[in-house]
Amino acid sequence: MSAQPVRDGGGGKGRLRLLARRALPLLIAVQVGLLSAAGAPGGGAAPSQPGVSVTRLSRQVERSVVDTITFADPAGTQILGTGIVLSSSGLVLTDFHVIRGDVFVGVRVGGTGEVDPAEVLVTDPAADLALLQVEGAPTLKPAELARTSSAAIGDPVLAIGNALGLGQVPKAVAGRLVALQRSISYGVGSGTVDLAGMIEAAAPIFAGDSGGALVDATGHVIGLIAAGSDDAPCAPAAVCPLHLAYAIPIHAALAQIGYTAL
Repeated sequence: MSAQPVRDGGGGKGRLRLLARRALPLLIAVQVGLLSAAGAPGGGAAPSQPGVSVTRLSRQVERSVVDTITFADPAGTQILGTGIVLSSSGLVLTDFHVIRGDVFVGVRVGGTGEVDPAEVLVTDPAADLALLQVEGAPTLKPAELARTSSAAIGDPVLAIGNALGLGQVPKAVAGRLVALQRSISYGVGSGTVDLAGMIEAAAPIFAGDSGGALVDATGHVIGLIAAGSDDAPCAPAAVCPLHLAYAIPIHAALAQIGYTAL
């Protein structure tokens, strides 16, 4: 599917990787138990940092961030990620790598409850973007959006998503903007995605946060989380956050898929 108009009605060194958590369902269950025992983040808000109230912003934004659940080939493979609600009628923006190879795509609101099926309306693999239409879901709360022209280096931000795919209330962490024009590359399947003009934020994120929201201090979404990196080593069996988050500017993402709300 190519991008068609849709209307409602330089950095990154170290271990750069996608933030969609991919594993077999049984392996997910086993890993979740181990991660919880190791003190991995649960749902809700992390402690606040100066300049941003994580608890307040998390409550403001969390109903506009949904879990994405994709069953893909090979049979039994499950990908857990995040999406941003664009409209009350059920349009959701996410990363292409979160729904790549889908057999079934579903969305869960608030991290709990039923999984509602979603139709994939638009995909743009080169830009790592996808637009979903949630089917049969209750009225959703659209995210408030802002252009990155209102952002400045050093501004406080909030990263919120389905960290570790635990299926809880979206996890929110505080951070700060580091750069606004980064260029990064990362692998998707057998190919590579090269993206320019990316937002870089110093915020600890985890697998599962792909498609999540990077939010400014007023609760407006400025970016769609796509990848993360960290220079610190991480043991193979450990659960390590990636301390640099990379997000596609929300206005650029919407323009790329032909969505005209912003």
